Amino acid sequence: MLRLRLVAIAAGLTLLGAGLGLVLTYLGLRGLRLATLDDDNRLLASLIAEVAVQREDQAVRVPAVVTSYLGNERANVAAHVYVDSQLIWAAGAVAAPRPIDPERVLVGTGPHTVQEWRVYTMRDEDAGVVVQVGRTLQGMREVLGPYPGVAIGVVIVVTLLSGVLAWWTVGLALRPLRRLSEATERVREPGELPAIPGNDEPARLARAFAGLLARLREERRREHRFLAYAAHELRTPLTGLRAGLEAARSGRLEATPELIGRLHHEATRIETLAQNLLALSTAEVGDANLQALDLGRIASDAYDRFLPLALERGVSLECDGTDAGVHGDPRLLDQAVANLVMNALKATRRGSVVIASGVSDGRAWLEVRDTGSGYDPAKAGTGLGLRVVGAVARAHGGEFEIEGGAGTRARVWLPLSGAAVAG
Repeated sequence: MLRLRLVAIAAGLTLLGAGLGLVLTYLGLRGLRLATLDDDNRLLASLIAEVAVQREDQAVRVPAVVTSYLGNERANVAAHVYVDSQLIWAAGAVAAPRPIDPERVLVGTGPHTVQEWRVYTMRDEDAGVVVQVGRTLQGMREVLGPYPGVAIGVVIVVTLLSGVLAWWTVGLALRPLRRLSEATERVREPGELPAIPGNDEPARLARAFAGLLARLREERRREHRFLAYAAHELRTPLTGLRAGLEAARSGRLEATPELIGRLHHEATRIETLAQNLLALSTAEVGDANLQALDLGRIASDAYDRFLPLALERGVSLECDGTDAGVHGDPRLLDQAVANLVMNALKATRRGSVVIASGVSDGRAWLEVRDTGSGYDPAKAGTGLGLRVVGAVARAHGGEFEIEGGAGTRARVWLPLSGAAVAG
């Protein structure tokens, strides 16, 4: 559940942040308190270090104010003076260890923690004098001791409150997504997805879903149109082929060469329709297998393939192919040029058909032109063959144009390949 996961993440971050903040606060308070103790110890050690040490009687004369202070603070502060590592004077807390910091009596200066004492050591190497002032940490521990327990309680309470607040706020934030989810589950029913105002993530997601739904519906309508179109185109030749075969099987018609020729013609129509439908489906779904090829070679292959049919019909077929490098699907382009040539041969009873290719205005082109009866714009888009040509052109990022008049000129424009452009 997204809401629960988001709440868990928010509570976890709150727990981490609050815990880290309280730990840092504890360390800061402890460091501040130790710094205060160090300052007090250093000041007191400096006053004591200024006392003259008489070597003859090893006497240390401490100012009265220091003696009074140590007497009042007897419970938690102690001061020792060492000469040549020998204790010659002590005052303050009787319970303090002697020496308070044994290690630094011999070497070292500055603040140091020894067991339950915070000790400051000051050394005069020339005189051989070491002054140590220590304060017990018991008071600090009593003050900061309850802090961990209180901090844990605060962290738990803050985390719980954060979780409750996150549950409420995440619920508000996810409300548009719930509406979108519910509407998406009812996508079988008519109607659009709800619009979510704004430009945040739920709004953009809603718009993306709406766009996806529109594309899916359009794709579904296109599939329905395609299936209906395919069924319509295949019905007539299939009906004729089946009727001829049934008549021959029942004996109503003799299997003469004429009948076999008609049946062969219908089978050829079905094969051509199947090839066109396959090409149309491949082109419209964007499943073209693009590779480097030359439109001049496509034109030349089409010329070789259709020359026998043109001679049979008494039409002059010419090829004017010029090198034009593109990235294309050879099967789709072969089918497109075959459709154009077949249309041209059907429309041209006498005259010529020219298959040509070339480069103009930074684009490659492949065209078929004829001197036949001309192109009828009123029938534009009604034939499967031209529809396939247009789909093939679009699948290659190009366009298809056709012009009528004294004959017909049909041209497919395609982008030049990178190598052709560089050349």
